[in-house]
Amino acid sequence: MSYYWLSEPFLYLAYAILAGITVLSLVPKAYKPDISVPAWLGPAAGAAIILFGFVPLLQIIMFFKDDIGFWQSFNSIMFKFSEGERYAWILVLSILLAVLTLIVRRKPGSPLRWLMPALLLGIAVAMSSFNHAASLFDGVGQLAFFAHFTAMAIWTGTLLLTGWFSTEHDRWSAFLRWFHPLAIACVILVIGSGLFLMTAVTPEPVNSWTLSYGQALLVKHILILPLLVFAFVNGYLVKRKLRRDTSYRPAAWARSEGILIGLIYIVTGYMNQQPAPHEVVDTLASYGPAATFVWFHPGFTIGELAFTWSWIGILCLCLGLGLLWNVVNVFRRNRAAAAGLLSGLGAVALIYCGLMFSVTAV
Repeated sequence: MSYYWLSEPFLYLAYAILAGITVLSLVPKAYKPDISVPAWLGPAAGAAIILFGFVPLLQIIMFFKDDIGFWQSFNSIMFKFSEGERYAWILVLSILLAVLTLIVRRKPGSPLRWLMPALLLGIAVAMSSFNHAASLFDGVGQLAFFAHFTAMAIWTGTLLLTGWFSTEHDRWSAFLRWFHPLAIACVILVIGSGLFLMTAVTPEPVNSWTLSYGQALLVKHILILPLLVFAFVNGYLVKRKLRRDTSYRPAAWARSEGILIGLIYIVTGYMNQQPAPHEVVDTLASYGPAATFVWFHPGFTIGELAFTWSWIGILCLCLGLGLLWNVVNVFRRNRAAAAGLLSGLGAVALIYCGLMFSVTAV
C-alpha cells in the first residue's frame, strides 16, 4: 500500500491556513474578533505546500527510477514534464505568499495585502492539474477542482484561524455578518463542484462502495452531514444567541467544526490516492474489494450492489439521524461543544454502518 496519501491532508490544511490568513488580512479590524495568528504559521504553511506539493512528482520520479535511475528521472520530471513546470510555479508563489504573510502581519494596512489573493489563487491553479478530474477532463476537470479546492479552503481556513486564534469575542457578531454569507456561498460552490467531480470520476457511486475510493468517498459524504449541522449552529444559531447574550463565547463550537474539517481532509487525501472507479467492474478485478466493505460482506469478490433494506440497517440510520439532531440539541441546552462533536462522530459511524447493512451484491 502506498502511503503518499498521508501528505495530502497536510497540503490541504496548509493551503487553508494561507487562505484564512489572506481573507482575514483583507477584512477591516471592526469586522472580526482580535485574532493573534503566530508569525511562523504563514511561512510554515508555505513551506508545507512546497514540501507536500512535491509528493505527486516524487511518485512519478520513483515510478521511472528503476528504468532510468533516480537523478535522470528527477531531471526529466522537473525540467521536461509539465508537472515540473507547474510545481515551479507552486514553489515561487508559495515563497512569495509566505513572505507577504510576514510583511502584512507587521504592517496590517500595507497595500501588499491585495497581492495575496492573486498568489493564493495562482497556487490553486497550479495544483488543479494534480487530480483525477484534470487527467480525465482537462480544462473542465481542472476548473471544477479549482472551484472545489479554493472554496473549501476559504471557508475552512477562515473558520479554523478565527476559532483557534481569536483572543476576544467582542466583534464575533460583526464577524458572522460577513462570514456567514461567505460560508454559504462557499458551501454551495463546494457541493456543486463536488457533484460534478463525483459524476465525472465516479459514474456508479453506489457500486463504487465496493472499492477503496468509493468507501472513502462515502465516508467523506457522511462526514459532510455533521459538518453542515455544525455550520448551521456556528452560523445561524450562534448569531441568534449572540443577540440575546453578548458575553457568549462561541469559539469552542468553531474549533469542533474545525476538527470535522480536518477529518474530511484526511479522508479526501486517502481517496485521491486510490484508483479512480471509472469502470467499477474493471477496477474491482484489478485491485479487489475494499477491506472495510468485506468486513460487512465477507466473501464478496465481484458484482453490483442493490439496496435491500434490513431492520439493523434502518435502525442504524435512524439512530444516526437522531444523533445528528442531538448536535443542535446539545447547543440549545448550553452543553459542551465536545459533546456535540462526539454526537456528530457517532452519527457518522451509525449512518455508515446503516448503509453498509442496507446493500447487498446481486
